Amino acid sequence: MMDLHPDGTLNVEEYPDEQAVPRDPPPTMKYYEVLAVVYNIKDEKTAGNLVACINVGETYHQRKEKVTCTQWYLFNDFSILPIEKHEACAVNLDWKVPCTIYFKRRHLTKFHDLTVTNPITVKVLKEDFGLVNPANRKVTFEPLTEEELPKEGDVVALDAEFVSLNQEESELRSDGTRSMIKPSHLTCARMTCLRGKGEKKGTAFIDDYISTQEQVVDYLTQWSGISPGDLNPELSTKNLTTLKSTYVKLRYLVDNKVVFVGHGLKKDFRVINITVPKDQIVDTVQLFYIPRQRMISLKYLAWYFLKTNIQSSTHDSVEDANTALQLYDKYQEIAAEGSDKIRAAIKEMYEVGRKDQWKIPDVEELENPLDMLQFPGNNN
Repeated sequence: MMDLHPDGTLNVEEYPDEQAVPRDPPPTMKYYEVLAVVYNIKDEKTAGNLVACINVGETYHQRKEKVTCTQWYLFNDFSILPIEKHEACAVNLDWKVPCTIYFKRRHLTKFHDLTVTNPITVKVLKEDFGLVNPANRKVTFEPLTEEELPKEGDVVALDAEFVSLNQEESELRSDGTRSMIKPSHLTCARMTCLRGKGEKKGTAFIDDYISTQEQVVDYLTQWSGISPGDLNPELSTKNLTTLKSTYVKLRYLVDNKVVFVGHGLKKDFRVINITVPKDQIVDTVQLFYIPRQRMISLKYLAWYFLKTNIQSSTHDSVEDANTALQLYDKYQEIAAEGSDKIRAAIKEMYEVGRKDQWKIPDVEELENPLDMLQFPGNNN
């Protein structure tokens, strides 16, 4: 308890946690409780280390039975242990020295609005974050109008292209096989989002090329469509931006609960390093898939279901996103005739694919190294 007197002196007294705060305390009197303590744990052999004791609130202890509680925890690096309050607040200057003590005002919600507001607003879709002189920039997208701004459940087609910041490291085993020691490090170099409905369905409203401060060792041009000059602010004619400006656009779309349609989105989101709820993802890899069978490439799906040949010379994120959107429409069209119809159509595709060895007639297939990337828990 803290009481500020008219003469400027501050009186601090201990107030029991179990004792209720008076309903109408004097305006100069405030009641606080310890929320967290950071300690330096002394060690003669090292410089010691920091640990934190935090009183975690009811919000994080929700139970199915709607029973809640608060609990003190000890955070020591990656180790988290529940402890009692007396353990958290006990001080021993011989080995356990407090560095920071964090107090929280009791019944804070009575005095302040604690509503969390998202700092990312629709402005991120309207502002120009371009790094290239507008006179030299070739615009390949059309910004959304007020009527087109995304709402919950709206479909957005997405595709991303990546470049490599370091090469994969592997070793040759005695039996002649290769073992990967260190995977290649990819970074997003282009992200494209298309409208999923309306008169301009399939038209891009985001088509960002992303500048990177790190050295690119391989632009993977054959599969990414990215050329060295595209990411250089002095040479590029693209809509070149920073990773942060592109990321917040994607974050805004995720927070507005749009539904993303694309091919291999699980891998794309993993590399971009953003979490998207499963119910906001429609992945054509999974739509046209039979469990325990091979995943089908976007190129083959487009040839089989849409009768179009894509990626003839290189990959283009606008083309890939648009193709995924058309495949989603095709899937819905067939599925509308019944679940048996869509299962039969996918089964027939697998039979034709195995017969043709998954090769498109008169088209030479090249293996995309991005498709060979392996992530923990990722079957894509």
